[in-house]
Amino acid sequence: MSSPVLSFLANDNLPSRDDIVTMCKEAGYHRRGIPFRSQPSEAISAWIKYGPYVTMAEALTQDWVAKALNADPGAAVRVPQVYQAFTSDNPDCRIGYIVMEYIDTPDCDHRDVQLVAKAVQTLISLRGPNTAPGPVGGGPVVHTFFVEWTSPITYETAEELEQHINGILKFKGDTRRINLVADARDGLRLCPCDINPTNFKKDRDGKAVALDFGATCFLPPSFFAVAMEKAVDPFAWKVAKHIRYPRTSDVAAMVSASYHLVHFGRDDIGLPKDLRQRL
Repeated sequence: MSSPVLSFLANDNLPSRDDIVTMCKEAGYHRRGIPFRSQPSEAISAWIKYGPYVTMAEALTQDWVAKALNADPGAAVRVPQVYQAFTSDNPDCRIGYIVMEYIDTPDCDHRDVQLVAKAVQTLISLRGPNTAPGPVGGGPVVHTFFVEWTSPITYETAEELEQHINGILKFKGDTRRINLVADARDGLRLCPCDINPTNFKKDRDGKAVALDFGATCFLPPSFFAVAMEKAVDPFAWKVAKHIRYPRTSDVAAMVSASYHLVHFGRDDIGLPKDLRQRL
């Protein structure tokens, strides 16, 4: 079953949902996205990101962040506005589509460490719209803490996420316990996990453009430190050196809990009984 189309920023020049699906099918599923032109001779008017890992949660999060940042001319990062998002079934899996603003600027490369660092510094300062960990609109947490980068359940509060991680530590006989409730006392913060140059562009005003929100959601602030501890891309390590972010005493225990999950190859280890009912 296909999802309903959600409209974001109005754009009357977009193709229909069926036409978008057909265009992407013809282009193939081996790419990250395709440009859209109203006429072959015209400039690109939108970018269509699509694939089995593109979700409505990503679209809603990108839309929220774009509206929050683009309203501030002084922000160090821009985010493409979302025009439309939906999912459609195909014979093998569900495919997600995000039709967004096309920003015609060059891609970042490995020399743009400080530019991307300024962008990430701004992103991690954004306070979440509510107290539920996860993407805008609700849903599982997407973070490298988890083996498959996606939590096994949707957490309603930071306390529930805390209970799960403490359950992992207890299961492994680790006596440490974390306190995410205290960590999130001033609100959840945006946590981008996938920091590499292909996820950023650089505009003519010297700002970065953040493109990918698939592995970005709102979490207690210490989760960004966990993401940096678990990063495998040298570019992310270099970026982290130029960012100010909290490194609480809980981070080491959180990283240990994450590696406990890797040992079992499962993300539901340590879930309290009442939360397991959501599996």
